[in-house]
Amino acid sequence: MRAWWLVLVAACGGGDPETASFEVVGHSDLGARGMNAAIAVVGSTVYVGSRIDSAGIAIVDVADPERPAVVGEIDRPFARLPGMSSRELRVVPELDLLIVLNLQCSPELHGCAGGGEEQNLRLFDIRDRRAPQLVATYRISTTLAGRSPHELYVWRDASRTLVFLAAPDGPPALEVIDVSNPRMPVRVAAWDPGVDDILHSVGVSADGTVAYLSHQLSGLLLADISQLPAISLITPPSAALRWEQPIVMGPHSAVPLPGRDVLVVTEEIYPMPFGGGCPWGHLRTVDISDPAAPTLLGEFRLPENDPSYCAGPTERVAFTAHNVTATRDLALVTWYAGGLQALDLSDPTQPVQLAEFRPEPLGAVTVEDPGLGGHGVEMWSYPVIQNGLIYVVDVRNGLYVLRYRGPFAGQVTGETFLEGNSNL
Repeated sequence: MRAWWLVLVAACGGGDPETASFEVVGHSDLGARGMNAAIAVVGSTVYVGSRIDSAGIAIVDVADPERPAVVGEIDRPFARLPGMSSRELRVVPELDLLIVLNLQCSPELHGCAGGGEEQNLRLFDIRDRRAPQLVATYRISTTLAGRSPHELYVWRDASRTLVFLAAPDGPPALEVIDVSNPRMPVRVAAWDPGVDDILHSVGVSADGTVAYLSHQLSGLLLADISQLPAISLITPPSAALRWEQPIVMGPHSAVPLPGRDVLVVTEEIYPMPFGGGCPWGHLRTVDISDPAAPTLLGEFRLPENDPSYCAGPTERVAFTAHNVTATRDLALVTWYAGGLQALDLSDPTQPVQLAEFRPEPLGAVTVEDPGLGGHGVEMWSYPVIQNGLIYVVDVRNGLYVLRYRGPFAGQVTGETFLEGNSNL
């Protein structure tokens, strides 16, 4: 197995510099299909969704992490449907449950056919990991023009498994669905914060009492979800954290640093005509010790995030922060053309780059990204840590299994399971 090492040198605790790196343990190009979406990891199996309607959900055997192998696919009539994308996937191992969010994808941005069926959550029994069986479909009401599900967060305690679903533009912008009995999903709450805006993503505190609402125009808001179905804002809209003017695009998603009153917040900016274009969105850290008034702590940019980069060609490419999985002091961040970044957040006021991984692009794929295919790297998914290894998907280049070495590596190697979009 060829390993690509991209190494930076970082000072750790004021002592001698410590080398940090990512090592490629294994890679599957997933048949060089392109347009890969989110991943769900459970034991020796990884499920990979599709951002386009011409591919199903790949089933990958990672029993040998050095040699990931595609061993099957969830196909029609549950995936690879005209106009539909299997965009978001989560697994709940205790329930042998795979959750798939299916939404209508764009002909212009994704290359999908027009139309599409009613958007939904599909719930699969995965006791046989290679042969998922559909047990229920939860249909997402989209009777209001423009409302579409986009992202979800799975939160579980001893008695319940809840799906928090962001569905901009609303109302309702937020749905909470109880999937504790996967054969009978039940809506627990439908709520709207009352701001005329795009609720892109929702995160949830470890104790399940606070939701982190990332509105791309109105800013970051925190909400009390301790008494479901009742939901109420903790942050007044007037105190929402917004970026300095002019606002190009606000918070994309917010992920907490475990055990700390700090959120890691990304900003996703697409190239024109799908977004504001260069300069691309970057990463911020936010103090939520006073949830009624979240405040900016620090910022991190890649060199390509500097406005000077905009002097060159920027069509169909985006060096923009996307999805985060975080330990107490380390953030793993997918950054589209900027690859995978490892950041030192031990001092959240001064994020420091430790290492990056920008894979060698495949020579060709079946479907190039219509909106972002101008660059050979599109690192996209929430990184998943399982048994000390990092699993991550590049939209174009497939599934990577990585090992991180460097400052705070023990916080990765010590994790049995961690991902930024669930508390599992």
